[in-house]
Amino acid sequence: MKKQIRAAIIATIVTCIIIISSSFAMPAFAEDRGEFYPKLTVVISSVRIDSNLWVVDCRDKEGNIWSFFDDEGTWKQGDIINLLMWNMGENEKEDEIIEVYWEGYFDNLKMCYQIMNWR
Repeated sequence: MKKQIRAAIIATIVTCIIIISSSFAMPAFAEDRGEFYPKLTVVISSVRIDSNLWVVDCRDKEGNIWSFFDDEGTWKQGDIINLLMWNMGENEKEDEIIEVYWEGYFDNLKMCYQIMNWR
């Protein structure tokens, strides 16, 4: 019985040491967005510029406009989309859109902005 208690205490101490040491090994940086990050946006326009090419403009919470090309014409005003962004440096406006994911749809953009508490 004493051996089991002693083994449990040692195992608990070793586990605590591992947890504490791993927290120092992997510090969190709040200001670092990492290499890739998501950005929730709402499509504000989709303009056909060629027979099979559209320019889609979308707006994020801060009011920034992000644009990407679409070759299928599937994006409509009011679509809620998540952009997978690639961090190109300190200036977010230079970041690139890597992927686009559909998240939902709002038929009233003004109400969408109010519900999401966007400017």
